[in-house]
Amino acid sequence: MKKLLLLSLLLLFFITSCKTPVYSLGMTESEFTAHHKWATDLVEKSAERTVYKRGSTSVVSFVAQPTYYYYFVDGKLVRIDEGERKPYVIVDHTNN
Repeated sequence: MKKLLLLSLLLLFFITSCKTPVYSLGMTESEFTAHHKWATDLVEKSAERTVYKRGSTSVVSFVAQPTYYYYFVDGKLVRIDEGERKPYVIVDHTNN
């Protein structure tokens, strides 16, 4: 019975500690950087905007998780996406 209780407590601990923080539009840049500082990378800082990149935060990841980019304008979060993707370009070579 003690082993079951101990196992239940460990499971509860892991479930609550692996919680991913929720980022919402309008939050401040300081609130964003306060959560998991080690998992965010500054990508761009200019007069117009600041962009952070955040990938997987788990040490052991069984599923590939996408990398998200967070865009701040005037210190507020305005956009979250997976980055701009380059379009597929098909070039037909023809001899004239």
